[in-house]
Amino acid sequence: MHILQTQYRPSTLYIENPDYAVQTWNNEMLQTRELLQKYIPNLKRLSKLEAYDISNISGKFATGSLVAFKNGIPDKNEYRRFKIKNLKRQDDFAMMTQVLTRRLNHHEWKLPDLIIIDGGVPQLIAVGKLFKLKNISIPFIGIAKKYEEIIIPFKSGFMRIKLDKSSIVLQLFQRIRDEAHRFAHKYHQNIRLRGMISEFEH
Repeated sequence: MHILQTQYRPSTLYIENPDYAVQTWNNEMLQTRELLQKYIPNLKRLSKLEAYDISNISGKFATGSLVAFKNGIPDKNEYRRFKIKNLKRQDDFAMMTQVLTRRLNHHEWKLPDLIIIDGGVPQLIAVGKLFKLKNISIPFIGIAKKYEEIIIPFKSGFMRIKLDKSSIVLQLFQRIRDEAHRFAHKYHQNIRLRGMISEFEH
């Protein structure tokens, strides 16, 4: 019975249908735009997304990451990693503010259509204060790990959206968030290892 069953690999979809990636992205963007435009009226397009994450252990060896997706595909040429400076305590909000400040100081880097923050309301408050200070109007949202909620600044507060696990919008945000986490954690491990080797040598 198992021998006669047709087995599909993800790559098969691309071979049989070269437009699969484009169709998938278009469907994701259609549903994402429908969801977000209820709360972000100035959302014009979603061709470029950036996501940010912080990785540290009790404030030590802290790093931040920026990953960029263009039309649903990771653009690793635009990935950036940041070593957190002058912060010895665990303060994820200050760390996220530092990373975004340093990113925004690079005026030669093209701004995204939407920013995704790994975190909840406190992180979004910090981002909102920074954007207000710098007069930045990029739409931004958060995805909180505990309940996998999408959190959107809305009017004078925040809208929490709990999507079904099968939602392609949630899966899109999770995929991008997880890539930001992977990239930040990898850099954190490298920094931590170098720190441990340095301490051992001394």
